[in-house]
Amino acid sequence: MEIIIGKYSGFCMGVNHTVKKAMEEVQKNQTIYCLGEIVHNEQVIQNLENLGMITVHSLEEVPNQSKVIFRAHGEKKETYQEAKKKNLEIIDLTCGKILFIRKKIEEKRPDHYILIIGKKEHPETIGTISYAGEYSGIIENVEDIEPELLKAEKSSQNKIYIAVQTTFSTQKFQELIDKIKNKSKKEITVDNTICDATEKRQNETKQLAETVDKMIIIGGKNSSNTKELYNISKTIQKNSYIIQNKNDLEFKNFKKSDTIGIMAGASTPKETVEEVIDALKEEIK
Repeated sequence: MEIIIGKYSGFCMGVNHTVKKAMEEVQKNQTIYCLGEIVHNEQVIQNLENLGMITVHSLEEVPNQSKVIFRAHGEKKETYQEAKKKNLEIIDLTCGKILFIRKKIEEKRPDHYILIIGKKEHPETIGTISYAGEYSGIIENVEDIEPELLKAEKSSQNKIYIAVQTTFSTQKFQELIDKIKNKSKKEITVDNTICDATEKRQNETKQLAETVDKMIIIGGKNSSNTKELYNISKTIQKNSYIIQNKNDLEFKNFKKSDTIGIMAGASTPKETVEEVIDALKEEIK
């Protein structure tokens, strides 16, 4: 059995920074809260909670004058205002790429209709659109294009500015942009704000899937970028499997003669990947 690990597997720079800084904060032995899942990986969350971090789903759960972490995906503009009213100390660990997108949106906002291409229920997209103001919308699928462009055409904004969720599918993004450009009459500025690490990981997944007998994608069940890697892999290599950790492995799907490719999402720790590899080597002999 040969195992090939994608060199872009695992933590991206943004997640690595977030987890490292969160670890530093909880190790100060002070009670600290985190609004939402700090990253979409149960093992990472569990490790931090074992050290004392408390994950909450609303600022209502955080006592006044406490410390609260804002996670890598970022929070809505209104959430910062709410935290200020409660005199909370914010440890802002929002990914730098996402902060950059927000800044660009606020620069373009006065005379542009803002469109975000991304998954409507993803926390990053929800946070980002809150900086766009009244003249804005989200496009996730082809079906969203016409209604959003109609609103843009009817608005008083002279131009359209488009940004994209950092972990969105590069292929789907380009397909949507091509259709938008063909349908809109207004001047359009497009920023491909998909993270470099996301693009490299997706491209490497394609390449690996074309050359191996089986593919394993490792990542949290709530991880958008992990699901996207699986979708990419599955279209190329039908024998593709998505797991959170070694406990999800079904060894009956693998045999000694297999060449197995492994990719991991941006929130997957190196240790999780190593545990999966060790389990495969131990069981498939």
